[in-house]
Amino acid sequence: MQLFREVGLLAATLLVIGNIIGIGIFTTSGLIAAEVGNSTWLLGVWLIGGMLALIGAICYSVLAVRTPQAGGEYVFLYTSYGPLTAFLSGWASLIIGFSAPIAASALGLVIYLRPFLPDSVSQSTLLQKCLAALTIIIISWLLSWGLQFGNRLHGIITLFNLALTFGFASAVLWLAPVSENLEPILTGNSAPVGLPSLGQAIVLVMFSYSGWNAAAYIAEEIRRPSRYIPWALLLGTGTVIIAYLLMNLAYFGAVPLSQLQGEIAVAEITARTIFPTQAGTFVTTLILFSILSSITAMSIAGPRVYFAMSRNRLLPSWLSEIDEKRRIPMKSIYFQAAVAISLVAFGTFREILLFAGVILMLFSTLTVSVLLRIPRGAINSV
Repeated sequence: MQLFREVGLLAATLLVIGNIIGIGIFTTSGLIAAEVGNSTWLLGVWLIGGMLALIGAICYSVLAVRTPQAGGEYVFLYTSYGPLTAFLSGWASLIIGFSAPIAASALGLVIYLRPFLPDSVSQSTLLQKCLAALTIIIISWLLSWGLQFGNRLHGIITLFNLALTFGFASAVLWLAPVSENLEPILTGNSAPVGLPSLGQAIVLVMFSYSGWNAAAYIAEEIRRPSRYIPWALLLGTGTVIIAYLLMNLAYFGAVPLSQLQGEIAVAEITARTIFPTQAGTFVTTLILFSILSSITAMSIAGPRVYFAMSRNRLLPSWLSEIDEKRRIPMKSIYFQAAVAISLVAFGTFREILLFAGVILMLFSTLTVSVLLRIPRGAINSV
């Protein structure tokens, strides 16, 4: 079974952006503030995370150009470390790399929608989980309409999401008393941050950056892979680094640190401070498009891993079946949706964030180590 090379540079770049920008940037900054306190690490961890993501994108560019097949880490590890390591990586992608972030994004969406929901829903954990599951089902159903429709849908959502994100950050920085709130953070006169706290902060940041490797998963479907894959990974990751730094400057420039520490709904708190009358609508729209973009991107990229595993007979053969009319591995899309819904049923938002962040960092590091097994001449020729 072979997929179809129909994805261009813009669609691949937007897939990377959409796969990264999700619920993380709107929910983790307050948790990170609780870990590192009033220090330059509050912004520094986001810059460190961005640089790590950018380095990872460069490494994955080399690997994807060398092996332009569907599956991302799974394919790279399969060719270098064999079926067992690749099998474990594939299952990590299924549970942690894609299904867990999809579940966390859907649960995060419900958290932001609670003020607009009936009391019977906002006060019921079960009904909130049902609403999160319904979000996953609808997006998966829309993607089943076909490759071209899915790419167009995701592209429109992501472009609108980018416009809202940069617009929100720019408006807040223009109207907020930035120098007053940011000065204590930038001067860094607080107590030293302990390594355990710094480690947890970086894990949360890396979860928010997860997805920088999205174009590698659909390498088999990207036109001119040797040119488009590297550019898509680098342009997408670089755009998100700028967006994340601007968003954090907006949060902590608009609201005193003490009011954000430990809070999940940091974007809502910021908007309520700067735009008190339109805060709810503004933030809900911003979060909605970010989550839709993120879940859509992960629902496009993730199934290509299970498709590749099935093609190598490490998962049931029906997962590698391609709908010839729609040009997608439809059954793999629904399979991932089912796993994500099960995580929604049994997990909490913070548990999913921390667990996913640790496992993602482990397998991304292992994948980058593949470069050490490639002869230097082979890398230089890529």
